Amino acid sequence: MERFYKMVEASNKRFPDGVEPFQMATRLLEECGEVAAEINHRENAHKRKKHGEPRKENLANELRQTMVELFKIAVYYSVEKELEESINKSLLQSKSEGLID
Repeated sequence: MERFYKMVEASNKRFPDGVEPFQMATRLLEECGEVAAEINHRENAHKRKKHGEPRKENLANELRQTMVELFKIAVYYSVEKELEESINKSLLQSKSEGLID
């Protein structure tokens, strides 16, 4: 998670005018749309025929950008600790249900 926070720091320095909540939410939605477009490219034979085979790197990049926007929101609202606790709680619950080791 620490690497995401470093990317947040870099992004905020690179684009200091884009750190308001609604701007971050808009970028998050934009990135989610780009993830959806990548999925459509992978799942739609017509898209593959028209645009070629999808590249894993493209999907990975869009997922990373989406995750950075989520972390930017966490940093803005200072919920990093709570996010970590929520993730840990979810993992413990999944373990207790025998869903993961």
